[in-house]
Amino acid sequence: MALAYGREALRRLREQQEAAVREPMQPSLLEQIPPDAPMDDATITVWDGERSVAYEKWLARAPVVVECTPPDKAAIPADAGCVTGDCSLRVWLVRDGDRWSMFAGSRAAHARRKDFVSPYLEHAIRTAEQWYGVPSGGWRTETGRAGTGKAEHVEAAGNDLP
Repeated sequence: MALAYGREALRRLREQQEAAVREPMQPSLLEQIPPDAPMDDATITVWDGERSVAYEKWLARAPVVVECTPPDKAAIPADAGCVTGDCSLRVWLVRDGDRWSMFAGSRAAHARRKDFVSPYLEHAIRTAEQWYGVPSGGWRTETGRAGTGKAEHVEAAGNDLP
């Protein structure tokens, strides 16, 4: 139930409630299945629009959903040691052995996120995008000495860092 704080809000609420009463109710999905529809001999069945199919048979032919990696993330080489992106602030994802650490705002030791580490680069990218937004220029690999703030970007990065 919505809260009404004034006469105008109360009037709008009552109009919405009256409109909902006047509209014909849609029949439930169960009522849309004909009573004489063909049905497999099984304990659990699934309505596929034409007949009730055994659940095991329906599950075996259910479509498989595959998540495709966007092209900007697919361009990152598997042996990358550092990935950077300009989100709401600069974010570095740095490989540290078999895990990825996140640095936000700076590559200095104090800027490392102590609440995050991931064994997967894709997970680290999704987390960084959730926390800081999608980078304006996409994610780029960064080369140079690990742990220093001065690194060379790949030519596609377009940065003038020494």
